Amino acid sequence: MPKLILGSLLGALFMFLMGFLAYGTPLMETGYKSASLEQQLAVQSALKGLPTGTYTIPDGHSPEGMAAYAAGPIAIVQVNSNGFVAYDPMVFLSGFVHMAIAAFILGLMLWAVRDRITDVGTRFQLVMLASLVAVFFTRLGEPIWFHTDWPNALYVAGIEWISLVGAGYVLARWFVPTTRTA
Repeated sequence: MPKLILGSLLGALFMFLMGFLAYGTPLMETGYKSASLEQQLAVQSALKGLPTGTYTIPDGHSPEGMAAYAAGPIAIVQVNSNGFVAYDPMVFLSGFVHMAIAAFILGLMLWAVRDRITDVGTRFQLVMLASLVAVFFTRLGEPIWFHTDWPNALYVAGIEWISLVGAGYVLARWFVPTTRTA
């Protein structure tokens, strides 16, 4: 089990580096649009007074809301009414812990099949498919169910899939035993 924990930490390091590449470089513009500062401040001002939560705007719970939803524009807005420091080091730390836990869960999946699937290639296929299920269901459902944009969904899904597959490869290749034990 200590080997699995070490592998999970190294897998999380791979994920963290992928996150930096995806969200800390101009590559981020592939999946995210930017509004002018004036537009950003106007939206921020309009959100003041809303408690922390996720909102569908308009929500469509009344005939007027349904008409406004049909007319557009529509938005899914996640509000944090408290705000926080941009690039807070604690966010990076808690994000790394989140990634390590995800990698550990992948490691547990591989550990569970270690005696039945003994070759690295087949384990890697399992990681790729399990990761694909995760991002397909969570990220690619958003544009279907909530009408969010496809470029962002595909970008985030791709980054998350590569991150999970990379972490899973680290675990499958070096940290889960590859031969049956007597």
